[in-house]
Amino acid sequence: MSMTDVQSSAFQNASGFSAQSSSTLWISLVLVLTLLWCTWVMWTAYRGWATGSVRFGAFGGSATRVLLTLLVLMFFILS
Repeated sequence: MSMTDVQSSAFQNASGFSAQSSSTLWISLVLVLTLLWCTWVMWTAYRGWATGSVRFGAFGGSATRVLLTLLVLMFFILS
């Protein structure tokens, strides 16, 4: 559901930027935080695998889950 012209004008006058810019900011913030989380998960899994406390299968499972999470999130956010 899109905003009417009056609503868009009111939003821009109150905030100083357009609704599209706000949407882009929030989507970018969510994706950046998700990528940071994925990096942390993979780094932790790698450290566990390198020290021998995590099997390679568990490491692969973590990588698969991270990839699946990114794909689903990007599908819902960017579509």
